Amino acid sequence: MKRFKYNSAINYSGYRENQSPLEKTYPSKSEILEDLRLLEGEFYYLRIYDCSLQAYRVLELITEHDLDFKVMLGLSLRAEINHENHDYFPKHSAEELKKNKTTNEELIKEIIQLGNKYKSIVSAVSVGNETRSPWNNKRVSVQRLVDAATKIKQQTDLLVTFCEEYQTWINDLAPLAKVVDFISLHTYPVWQGYSIDEALDIAVKNYREVQEAYPSKDCIITETGWPTSSHGNKIKREYATVENQKKFNKQIIDWAEEESVVVYLFEAFDEPWKGGDNKDEPEKHWGIYYVNRTRK
Repeated sequence: MKRFKYNSAINYSGYRENQSPLEKTYPSKSEILEDLRLLEGEFYYLRIYDCSLQAYRVLELITEHDLDFKVMLGLSLRAEINHENHDYFPKHSAEELKKNKTTNEELIKEIIQLGNKYKSIVSAVSVGNETRSPWNNKRVSVQRLVDAATKIKQQTDLLVTFCEEYQTWINDLAPLAKVVDFISLHTYPVWQGYSIDEALDIAVKNYREVQEAYPSKDCIITETGWPTSSHGNKIKREYATVENQKKFNKQIIDWAEEESVVVYLFEAFDEPWKGGDNKDEPEKHWGIYYVNRTRK
């Protein structure tokens, strides 16, 4: 079993005010370097979500400035299949799905090239992020993920994983678990409705459920954390505070260190582009830093 060596870890997206991957308005190299300088020394592993211009700049800067990071690259595949009888997602047309399959082949080639070019600072490659979750309309089949993971493993020497919610690993991803080098799971006790006093026990329970389902595989947590603001929809306003974030993050980091389990906090910086127009939506407020780069 290939293991993912323990160290401190965090998810990184550098989008500031009036920047968004949806609009392809990316942080500059100077802005990203500022972020990396803030994170260096406290976190060793970074995780990024796609092969956008931001990802290229992160890898370039780490190399140019000899920064002490290892980066998990992410593959952001387009939808290849539709949900069946979904409550609110519209159907993708057959033409769109066909075009997306061609695009996905190019994306797989790109991440292989990028991983090989920067293999000295790439810790692993993920073949996606929550693309099997029911809320995500960029849906691909489990077999597609298996094929992508297999191809990347054949053409690189890098570790390969997939990042997904803990329950989806248990219910949906047994064929993929056989192929990846290790399993990357997500657990968000606050999204599940639990209070701060229950949160650590729930996160550990979720982790152990996946590890017990796949005892021959190393499991890590690639997303967990706590928001500092909420508009009250699904996450109670009183739960989403800086004090609760500090408490949960310290508890999960202490547990991770004691158990030698890699845990990527979600996330480094608040991201105002996420969600809708409500400034208090929790999607915007998971950072350990505010968007102005002040530490919470």
